[in-house]
Amino acid sequence: MINMFFERGKAIKEKSVIRIAFTMNLLLFALILSLWTVESFAESPIIQKKIGSIEGTVIDQGTYQPLPGVNVIIVNTTMGAAADLNGKFIIKNIPVGMYQVKASMIGYQPEVKTAIVVSTNRVTMVNFELSQTVLDVEGIVVTAGYFEKDTEKPISSRTLTPREIRASPGSVEDIFRVIQFMPGVSIANERNSSLIVRGGTPDENRTLLENIEIYNPLHFGRPGADIGGISIVNPTLLERVDFVSGGFPVKYGDKMSSVVEMQLKEGNRTNFNTDINLNMAGFGLLLDGPIPGNGTMLFAVRRGIFDLLMSMLNEEGVPAYWDMVGKATYNLGDKHQLSPVGFYYKDDLRMPADPEDEEELEREYDLRRNDYGSAIGLNWRYLFSKHGYMLTTAALVSNGWKSWRGTESEPEVIGDEIKENEFHLKSELTYKLSDLLELKSGLFWKSIDSYHHIWSNEQITETGITMEEYNIIYNPPVTFKAGSFLQTTLRPFTLLAINAGLRYDYFELTEESKVSPRFGLSYSVTDKTNINAAYGYYYQTPAAYQVAIELVNASLRSSRAIHYIAGIEHLFRSDTKISVEVYQKDLENVFVDSDTSRVIIDTGSGYARGIEFCIQKKMSKNLVGSFAYTYSISKRQDADSLPEYYFGFDRPHIFRLVSSYRLFNKWQIGAKFQYGSGSPYTPVVGAVQKDGEWYVVNGAYNSARYPAYHKLDIRIDRSFDFRNWTLTAYLDVWNVYNRENIFAYYNDVDDNGVIIKTSSGGFPMFPILGVTAQF
Repeated sequence: MINMFFERGKAIKEKSVIRIAFTMNLLLFALILSLWTVESFAESPIIQKKIGSIEGTVIDQGTYQPLPGVNVIIVNTTMGAAADLNGKFIIKNIPVGMYQVKASMIGYQPEVKTAIVVSTNRVTMVNFELSQTVLDVEGIVVTAGYFEKDTEKPISSRTLTPREIRASPGSVEDIFRVIQFMPGVSIANERNSSLIVRGGTPDENRTLLENIEIYNPLHFGRPGADIGGISIVNPTLLERVDFVSGGFPVKYGDKMSSVVEMQLKEGNRTNFNTDINLNMAGFGLLLDGPIPGNGTMLFAVRRGIFDLLMSMLNEEGVPAYWDMVGKATYNLGDKHQLSPVGFYYKDDLRMPADPEDEEELEREYDLRRNDYGSAIGLNWRYLFSKHGYMLTTAALVSNGWKSWRGTESEPEVIGDEIKENEFHLKSELTYKLSDLLELKSGLFWKSIDSYHHIWSNEQITETGITMEEYNIIYNPPVTFKAGSFLQTTLRPFTLLAINAGLRYDYFELTEESKVSPRFGLSYSVTDKTNINAAYGYYYQTPAAYQVAIELVNASLRSSRAIHYIAGIEHLFRSDTKISVEVYQKDLENVFVDSDTSRVIIDTGSGYARGIEFCIQKKMSKNLVGSFAYTYSISKRQDADSLPEYYFGFDRPHIFRLVSSYRLFNKWQIGAKFQYGSGSPYTPVVGAVQKDGEWYVVNGAYNSARYPAYHKLDIRIDRSFDFRNWTLTAYLDVWNVYNRENIFAYYNDVDDNGVIIKTSSGGFPMFPILGVTAQF
C-alpha cells in the first residue's frame, strides 16, 4: 500500500516503500513467468476446450418488472438466448474471451454491455435494465445503447463498470482514483483518493453502497480532511458505479457537490466462484454462489500486506488495514426481494517521530491512529404493481477515529477520539402512471449519536500565533435528521423529458428546516443529439466534528449551493459520445475556519464556474478511451467585507487522455496522461523575530501557485486460461517519465533569520505488479 498514510500531506519514507515494492514485484514476476510456461502446456490440443457461460436477468428500468422474450445476443457471433417468463437467460458453451452482449426488445431502448469476460468453466453474470422507448417521431431511429441514459440524471452523470475500474492505468484498481480522472473532478494530492468536484471540498460528496450512506469510503480517511488512501470496497464486488458531478435529483440530500453510488453484483445463481487478487493494495479473497432458500451470496475480505512486508525489513511507521463486504439476495416469490448487506473496515498506523522531518509535530512526536467503520443493513424491494415498486432500507452505521501524538513518556499530548453511531431508515416509492408520467416519492429518518474528545497542549503556529491548551468532550443527546421528497418525470411530448422535484430536510440539532427545489430536462434534437440542463438548491448541515471543537459552532446554519448546468451531447457513433457542459455553482453560508481559535463562522461565499469538453469511446471492438478538457475558476470570500481569493483546489486548466487497446485477445495495454495548472498556495514573504524566536510572515492568501502538474501512467494486462481457472497479471507503471510534482512547500527559519524552503511531492516513477485468479 503505497499511496497514503500521512498527516498533513506527510508520506511514509519513500526509500523504504520502493525497497519493499521492488521485492514484492520481483516475487510476482517470477510467479508470472512460471505460469506462462504452464499455460503453454495447457494450450495443447489434448487439453479440453476452454469454454464458459453468460447468465443474467433483464428487467424494466422504471418498474423493475422482469421482461420475458428479450433477445440477448453476443455481438458479432451466432450465440444468444431469449429471456424466460422471469426475465432470466443463459448462453452456454462460449469460448473464453472478451465480448459485447446486447439485449433488445420492441418498445425498449437496446443496451450493449461491453468488455464482458468469459472465463474457463465459469458463469459470468450480466444483468440488463432496459428503458422504454417513446421516440416514435419520423426520422428518429433507435440504435443499440453503449451509453446508458437515466432520465432522473439527465446531465453530469457517468456510469463505470468493474472492468473499467480494474483496467485503468495508475489507479491500483481503486474506484475513487478512477473517478478522479473524470470531467469536473480536480487533481488532488496524488497520494490520496479524495474527490474535489467542481470547486467543492472532499466532505461535500455523498457516497452510497447498496442505498446505504457511507460516511467515510476511504481507508485512513478523516472527517473534513482531504486524505484517504484507497476505497474500502474491492472493485471485484461491483456491478456498477454511478457518479454524478452536479444537478443530482432530490432523492440525494445533505451534500452540495456530487454523488457516488455503488451497486454490488449479485452472487452466481448456478455455481460457486472464487476470486483471489494480490497487489500493492493488498491480498483479497471473494466468494459468491447460490445459497439455500432461492438466494445468492457474495462475500469479500481484503487485507493490506504492506505492513507485513515492511516488518520483514524491520521498518517502522507502516500502515495496516483490512476490510470485508458481504451481500445476500433472496427472492421471496415474484414480488418481494430481501437483500441483507454489510461492511466492516479497520485501519491502524504507527509512525515514530522523524528528527529530519519538515514539520515540527512530525519531528517531536510519535503518531498513532486507529480507525474503524461498519454498517449492516437490509434492503426490501416490493413490486406492488406492474407499474410500480417500493424500496425500503434500514441500516445501522458506526464509525470511529482515534489519533494521538506524543512521546514515550507522554504518549497522548495531542489527539482526538471520535465515535458516531447512526440508524438510517428510508423508503421510496416509484410509480409509472403512464408512458408520459412517472412519480417518485420518499421518506427518510436518521438518528445520530456522537462522541468527540479532542485535546492538545499549547501550540505556536509557524507565524507565531499561540493556540492555547484545550481538552474538550462533546457528547450531546441523540439527535435526528428527517425529511421527504417528491419528484415527477414528465414527457409532455416524445422528444422532451422534464424532471421536477422538491425536497424537505429537518435537522433537530440546529432546529433548521430547508426546502430544496430541483429541475432537470433532456431534449432530443435528433436520434443522436440531446440538449440537457439542470438547476437546483443543495444544502449541507454542519457536521459533528465541526460543532464539537467549540460549542458555539452549534449555531452554524447550513451551507447552500445553487447549481446551474447546461450541456449538449452527440453520438458521433454508437460507441462514441461527444459532450460539452457549462456550469455555475453559487455558494452561500460557507463555513470559515479561524487561524486563531476553534470557532467556525458561516459568513463565507463563493462560486465555481467552468466548461467541460469530453469525448468518450466505449470498447465496441478493441479500443476504449476518453479525452477531456476542463476550464474552470473557483473563488471564495470569507465575509462580504473581505477580498476574494482562489479556492485551494482551483486549477484553471485540466487536460486528460486515457486509452486502452486489446491485443490478441489475451493482452491489453493502456495509458493515462493528465495535465493541470498549479493549485494556489500562500507564499512566505519574510521572517520576523518574536521573543527571541523566528517566525515566517505570510503573503496574501492563496496568491501564488505551485508548478503545473502532469504525469503519464501505463498499464499492461495479460490473461492466462487454464483448464479450471483463469489468471490475469498486470504491470502498472506510475509516473513513467519521473515528473516531480509539488503539492506542498514547508518553510522554516534558522537562527539567523534565513528562510529554509523545502517541498513535498508525488511519487517518482513506480512499477507495480498484480495478479487476479478466478476459480
